[in-house]
Formats: sequence, C-alpha cells, structure tokens
Amino acid sequence: MKDWKTGTRLGIGFALVLALVAAIAAIGVMRLQHVGEATREMTSHALQKERLAAGWLMATSSNSVRGFSALKTDDAELQDYLQKAMTKTSAQISETQKKLEAMLSAPEELALAEDIKRKRTAYVTLRKDILKLKADGQAQDAARLTNEKLVGTLDAYEGSILAMADYQRNQIDAASVTIDAEYRAGRTQLLVLAAVALLLGSGLAWLLTRSIVQPIGEALLIAET
Repeated sequence: MKDWKTGTRLGIGFALVLALVAAIAAIGVMRLQHVGEATREMTSHALQKERLAAGWLMATSSNSVRGFSALKTDDAELQDYLQKAMTKTSAQISETQKKLEAMLSAPEELALAEDIKRKRTAYVTLRKDILKLKADGQAQDAARLTNEKLVGTLDAYEGSILAMADYQRNQIDAASVTIDAEYRAGRTQLLVLAAVALLLGSGLAWLLTRSIVQPIGEALLIAET
C-alpha cells in the first residue's frame, strides 16, 4: 500500500466499504423476501383453508341439529321447513368442499380430503335413508338406526373435517415459526455485517491516514534538515 498512489488507496478503501454496504442491503432484501413469501403462504393458503374447514364444520353441525330435529318431530310443516334448510346448507357445504379441494396439493391434505368425502357420503346417505323410513311410517326402525349408526357416522364425519382444520392450523403455526426464524437469522447477519463494515471502515481509515500522513511527515522532516 505504501507504493500505491493516494487516489488508488482511497478508491480501494471506499470500494471495500461500499461492497460491504451492498452486501448488507442484499441480505436485508433477501431476508425480507423470504419473510414476505412465508407470510403470503400463511395468509393466502393455510389460513384460507383453515377458515373453509372451520366453516364446513360449523355448517355440518347446524345441519345435524336440523336432521335430528326432523327425526324427532311429527309436525309435517316443521319437517318440511327443516328439510329445505338442510338442502340449502348441504348445497353450501358442497360449494365449500369444491373451493377447499381446489386449494389442496400436499399428499396429507389430499388424503384428509378423501377421508372427508367418503365419510360425508356415508353420513348423508344414512340420514336420507332414516328420514325416508320415518316418512314411510317406520318410526321405530328410524329411531333404532339413528341411535345405532347415525350418531357414530356423524361423529366420524365431523372428526374428519376437524382433522383437516387441525392440519391447516399446524401449517399456520409452522409458517409462523419459519417467519420468526427468518427474521432472527436476517437480524443476526445484518448486525454481524454492520460490525464488520464498521471495523473494516475504521481500519481502512487508519491505514489510509497513516499511509498518507507518514510520507508527508517524512518529507517535511527532510525539508527541515
């Protein structure tokens, strides 16, 4: 460095400092991008799927109450009202099912969706058969099937929906952990690089000052002698 021109020394020193600043900026942007992607994945996918599953479970619970009420009452007008409400809610559930299934991609999600579909078909078919038995005047057979099969079939159906909701909640929790890890790693890297930049800048400033001032001092000393 002693043999370099002053301009060269200054240029190299500033270039090194600027390179570190650029590295800090690049790492900051990269970490922010990772955090943004993880946040977008959580809010636009897992969160939406969890809400769809939760809404599906709530609608199923509401319909099950109507179904049991229809089986218990002998009021024809009330039965007609409950049947229409169940049909309307079932259509909404089918729409929710289509939306949710269109968003699924992971093997675990697809397996859960298939399990829900199978158990929903079993429950809806059984409920329909029991309601038909009651309409045909076979109230005792309808009551027996309700106690022996319908309750358990409903529990299995609702449990499969709950499993999907729980899976999506776990995905949200995992995304939150990833976001926090990306934030902490990015903060650590930026602090380390900032410290290195500060030390390197200080060292270069000292070396440049020394390499420039020392020759001037020697020249002045020679001039005075």
